[in-house]
Amino acid sequence: MEIKPITRPSNELIEGFRSIGTSTLGDILDSIGIQNVISGVKPVKQGMVLVGPAVTIKELSGVLGTYTIEDFCISKVIDFAETGDVLVFDNAGKEVSTWGGLASTAAKVKGIEGAVIDGGCRDLDQIVGMNFSVFSRHFTPNSAKTRIKIQELNGTIQCSGIRVSPGDIIVADWTGIIVVPREKAQEVLEKSREAERDEGYFIDELKKGKTFGEMQKRTGRL
Repeated sequence: MEIKPITRPSNELIEGFRSIGTSTLGDILDSIGIQNVISGVKPVKQGMVLVGPAVTIKELSGVLGTYTIEDFCISKVIDFAETGDVLVFDNAGKEVSTWGGLASTAAKVKGIEGAVIDGGCRDLDQIVGMNFSVFSRHFTPNSAKTRIKIQELNGTIQCSGIRVSPGDIIVADWTGIIVVPREKAQEVLEKSREAERDEGYFIDELKKGKTFGEMQKRTGRL
């Protein structure tokens, strides 16, 4: 497995995104011409959220017996990751589990924020029981053993067709998953905070009796 370096955003910048919903982020990214919504990848349980810098993992998959047990070096991924990181797996949407209860336990103990998997995970009862945030395309018992090879750590990957680079900020909630490019993060955060204030004003005025049409004209929001 090739391991590349990563530059993480500041903790202050990352924490700023905890109060911003994915719907707001989607609007802001649209406004600057970036479409970075990961589709088809869902939380294992409603209410799970993720905010953190991406550690990216590129995988290859085959039928049982294609690779060696040593090719699936998930322990090296967990050892490399730091507290607060989000592991983002590119397994090209294959229905093979790259993540389960043992990995979740190790990651939670280490303080890893969670995982986003364009592929599969298993042991959902264990993952939900420990409240470790996992978002995955498939839920399947199919083991990674001799089916998956971890090719690269911290390269640029594709997750559901969306480009993810190491250090990009991942924000996920029940509505969806957003990738905020690291180089745009400060701009996106500032614009998102402004949008959230505008939405709060919109809601307050609706409660006071203003019509939706009035507030739409006043704020330009939908």
